[in-house]
Amino acid sequence: MAGSVRTPRGVGPQGRVWCAPLLGLLVLGISGIAGAQAQPVIAEPDWTALRAIAFDNPMSARYNPVDGWIYLGQRGSVDGLFRINRFGLRQQISGGTNTAAICVDPDSGSVFQSEDYDGIIYRTAAGATGRQVWVRDLHAGDDDPVGMAIAPASYTGDVLTPRAGLVADRGNAGLDELWTWSPDTAGGEVVLHADIGILVDPLDVAIDSARVFLADGGLSAPGVLYRVDAGGSLVPLVTSEPLADPAGIALDPWNGDLLVLDHGDHRLARVDTTTGAVSAVITGLATNLGWAGVDITADGRLLLVTDRDADAVYEFGRCGPGPGFADCDGNGVHDACDVAAGLHPDCNANGVPDACDLASGTSDDCNLDGIPDECPTCPPVEVVFIMDTSASMDDEAGALCNSMAAVIAELAAAGVEVAPRLLAICNLPGGAYDCLEDHIVALLGAAVPGDPPAGLEVLGDCPGGDQVCFEDWGRATAVVAGLYPWQPAGDTLRLVIPLSDEGPWCGDPVGDLDQASIPHAVAVASAAGVVVSPITGTGASSAVVTLAGDLAAGTGGQTFSSAAPAADIAAGIVQLVSAACVAATDCNENGQLDECDIADGTSEDANGNGIPDECEAVGVGDAPPPPRIRL
Repeated sequence: MAGSVRTPRGVGPQGRVWCAPLLGLLVLGISGIAGAQAQPVIAEPDWTALRAIAFDNPMSARYNPVDGWIYLGQRGSVDGLFRINRFGLRQQISGGTNTAAICVDPDSGSVFQSEDYDGIIYRTAAGATGRQVWVRDLHAGDDDPVGMAIAPASYTGDVLTPRAGLVADRGNAGLDELWTWSPDTAGGEVVLHADIGILVDPLDVAIDSARVFLADGGLSAPGVLYRVDAGGSLVPLVTSEPLADPAGIALDPWNGDLLVLDHGDHRLARVDTTTGAVSAVITGLATNLGWAGVDITADGRLLLVTDRDADAVYEFGRCGPGPGFADCDGNGVHDACDVAAGLHPDCNANGVPDACDLASGTSDDCNLDGIPDECPTCPPVEVVFIMDTSASMDDEAGALCNSMAAVIAELAAAGVEVAPRLLAICNLPGGAYDCLEDHIVALLGAAVPGDPPAGLEVLGDCPGGDQVCFEDWGRATAVVAGLYPWQPAGDTLRLVIPLSDEGPWCGDPVGDLDQASIPHAVAVASAAGVVVSPITGTGASSAVVTLAGDLAAGTGGQTFSSAAPAADIAAGIVQLVSAACVAATDCNENGQLDECDIADGTSEDANGNGIPDECEAVGVGDAPPPPRIRL
């Protein structure tokens, strides 16, 4: 079935097909998960499979209602905290060791990451990367925090205070306890339930406006669900059938039932907290699901199930009528499900079909093209990446290769059609660079076009030592801008994105030829109508960042400096492509298309070329305007 993005098509460079596929990152239905040992089966008819997110060794995926991303841990050869958006674009937020569970503060959007063995809970502030120690002294000598939850601000029960955090300490061969902590102030953790011989392997907690529940996995014995009462006393729920190994719990906002991720029976079960009746929601999951691996949105409409053995996170939706039903187009399907199924575009990613945003007045459409004005509007984008393949760029290359499909999907959902080409400069080293398709010397030759200054005539002609051809990105930019087989002028937006952390002429140190390579690349790119938007890698000197900025400024592009490639390269690419689109269609950056500015009299267009006069005005000493590409 269809994915959730539009895929406009045409013919790209060298006969390639223009399209923006999801490449398995976002699908309706559950399929295509590499290495999956089982495939989930929906047992409860309320639910529809929305997508399966392939992810190595996921732990405890959680919705963040503040920014709309899914946050999850990874535990295996690579450990840490990651986030994924609805287009499959993923970013690593922090590192880690033995990630056990994730918790999101629904009010601030801050994310908490527990680690067993080391016994620490870390906090990552909303919108930040990295992490800080938040809780580290649960019980001296034996800290194994796992599942966490935060009481809502509206909490009225007698177990916790509003907005108190709660964590289960599984006490691996040690004490099994419950602790309270604060999501607002580090430290200050207090025992709520001390080890008095009741708990065996406490793994997760769940809290609603008045109640607190705990799941105990039981180890070799069947697990037990507890209601936590005042003072931390535990009341076991008597269930209609045993729960072999409950490892994750969440409370269903629709009816107050517990949703229980049960390792032993490879399922997500529903437990009526009053009668103890057990029924299946999702079956056919893998054997080792990880801990604290079930989450549901506050409106009860979206459900996440983490399946560690299957290397997947599954998302399900309640798509029919019921609490929180939103159906702006009247087709009987919840809007979020329409968007996920690709039945309606949602270019601004607000969960509402674009047509409904326009009909309600939430979004404007000044040119009546059916696309909200806040979404990028531009011709198809030919973007050529020029990759410095020196060892210091391994992290940037890995981030580029791992994120490209999701970047294309996100831009396509916003209405931006992208055809990427990924090139090295003069070699193809493989490894972290295995997504590179060719190198420039083999594809386009080494002769630098235009009238290059002495010493800049041949791409890759470098003196050796620390100055090497695969860092020669200034001349490489001129070669690609001037010689790449671009589509006919005006048919596409031409964008070049060099990625390097070294000087533009053969690497560091920056010298006279580095300085000279930039104005020449600007001249060649400007003559060819090419925008250049460099990305500088971590460790780039201020001189390199300055030269990258000069190249961008001279061609109408922007720059992006990466601080943590796994976390920011993908977003940086989206930012650079979107900015190029804005420059091509909204030159005065007032949030309205140029054609609409001209039509309503906001801007003058004395020469009738479709470009507002204020964007073409050049005063004494001003740089020439950037190249313009008209729709």
